[in-house]
Amino acid sequence: ADVIALVEKAEDLWAQVETLRKEANDLSLQAESLGMEAETSAAGAMSSLQESISEEKLAEANEAQNSVIDLGSLLDRAMRATEEADQIEVLAEEALAASNAALEQHLIDFPEDDEIDTL
Repeated sequence: ADVIALVEKAEDLWAQVETLRKEANDLSLQAESLGMEAETSAAGAMSSLQESISEEKLAEANEAQNSVIDLGSLLDRAMRATEEADQIEVLAEEALAASNAALEQHLIDFPEDDEIDTL
């Protein structure tokens, strides 16, 4: 197997892992912010509806409910990105191990290449 191709494959996989971890983190931060907004919105809507019910107050409650739904969607996307990153990380570890094994075998098969690299 071509050692350089194996190393490049491992690097590409690690780059994907990094991108997905960043995406998951960004989504988590968005979810945290939206969660605080949804909590405030829901508390306001509940308080408002206890006083009296009007079309405006029902719209406010509906908006609070939509925020909670949006929050659930963000959390789901963050979880999926994390799970995908975990799966790709396993592949990246395997690719790294394969590239290390190929490099070791290459150095056994062609010891003169190692001598040239150290000059």
